[in-house]
Formats: sequence, C-alpha cells, structure tokens
Amino acid sequence: MKYLLCFGIIMSSLICNGQIREKGSIELTPIIGYSDSYQLDSFLFGASSVSGIQFGIYGNYFLNNRWSLRTGLLYQKMGTNTVDFFIFANEYSERTNYLTIPLTINYHFGTRRNWYINYGVGIGFLTSAEANYNDGNGYVDLNDLANPTQFGINLGIGHKFNILPKFLVVIENSNFVGVTDTTEQKVGKNFYLSFNIGAIFKI
Repeated sequence: MKYLLCFGIIMSSLICNGQIREKGSIELTPIIGYSDSYQLDSFLFGASSVSGIQFGIYGNYFLNNRWSLRTGLLYQKMGTNTVDFFIFANEYSERTNYLTIPLTINYHFGTRRNWYINYGVGIGFLTSAEANYNDGNGYVDLNDLANPTQFGINLGIGHKFNILPKFLVVIENSNFVGVTDTTEQKVGKNFYLSFNIGAIFKI
C-alpha cells in the first residue's frame, strides 16, 4: 500500500507539471475541426453559414512558461450564402478555399498552464473559388476574379488535457476576421470561426 501511494504521488506530479513548458520547448499539434464562415454583410442579415472541415498542423515555440509563438498550415473553407432580409436580399453565394498560415502569440495561464489565448495575423493562399448567382447555372468557377491571397486577424482560446508527460489533447476555438476582399467583383471580407480538437506532441 505504501508503494502504491508513493507511485500515485509521483504520477500526479508528472501529470500536473506535464503541461508547463520551459524556454525553447517546441510542440507540434495536428488538429481537425468544424468551421462556420460568413461574410460580414451576410452575418449581420442572418444568412446561413458556409460550413466545412478544417484540418492542419500547428507548431508552438515557447519563449518562457507563459508565452509562446505559434504558426502552422491550415486548410480552410470560407464563403457566404444568400441573404433574404427585406430590401437587403442578395442572391449571391460564394465558396473560397485557402491554405492559411497563422502567426500568433499565445499566453498560457492557469496553475498548470493548461489554458491559453492567442492573437495575431494570418495569410491565406487561395486554392479554389466558385460562385452561384442564382441564374440557373449553379456554381461557376471564380478563380480569375478571386484575390489569390487574403490577410486577416486571428484570435482564439483553448484548453489542454494531459494524457502523458509528452502527449496532451487540446480543444480550442479559433477565429479569423479578414481585412481584404475575397474577389475583385464583390466587396466582401470573410468572418470565420472553428472548433478544433488536436493532439499535442512535445519534441
């Protein structure tokens, strides 16, 4: 019984401290999540969201046990749906897909540093674009009119769950607000939010 008690204390110590990273620590975090996207006008006037699956990987470099820099590569589906709100009706729908590189600074808090918030910028590289003008032709290719890159602001919050000293699971909310228009034809900026789950590997 005495040995079991000692073993339990040692394991509890490892679990409690497993989330606290020191300067120079690096984490890799593959993630997958569910996303909703709007453009600002469609969001304000109650259009349904463009939903999709987000996936990718983050890399996190720790400056100390509270601050880290995070970047990565994400596949994201964005766009807007039709709006039908009195005089604000808009029959235009748009789908744009991006490979996005975020660059954020993370602040880790809590006694075990298992919570974090982040803020920063992101740049997205267009992979495909299509639009539906509700003219009976369905979705048509929009690549020639779509801007090849978009810039925006990233912000989010997450919580890490310790499984092993070098393996954790994370659940997070991540958001992106575009500051550039998606196409040359329509004036619109993406508003994107996702809920992700991932595995954290310390290397």
